[in-house]
Amino acid sequence: MSDASLRSTSTMERLVARGTFPVLVRTSACRSLFGPVDHEELSRELQARLAELNAEDQNRWDYDFQQDMPLRGPGRLQWTEVDSDSVPAFYRETVQVGRCRLLLPPPAAWKGWARRAKGLASRPSWGQTLGNAPGT
Repeated sequence: MSDASLRSTSTMERLVARGTFPVLVRTSACRSLFGPVDHEELSRELQARLAELNAEDQNRWDYDFQQDMPLRGPGRLQWTEVDSDSVPAFYRETVQVGRCRLLLPPPAAWKGWARRAKGLASRPSWGQTLGNAPGT
């Protein structure tokens, strides 16, 4: 057995210790690995694919996710509107402020706020809107 095989330092460790470790330099191959990108074409392809996925989801669920409402006419599914208070808090939107998680008011309440006042002073506070909602 030779003394060389008993050494525990690797070649990499010796290079680092000597300060001769090769510096990693970004080459042009790294910046343009797959060639130039046509951003306009890529954007068009992305928009077309998103439109396909939206149409598939619309057909699958009989629901217009852009308008956030069921499709009109007879479909496979029957959608029934339920009051947001009748579902568990898990299904309602929340916002986290510091360590507190607050339930967001339903969108119908937002429309009334805009009509009533121009400033924040006339809008209901979180406590008034939410009351003692579970999970807050």
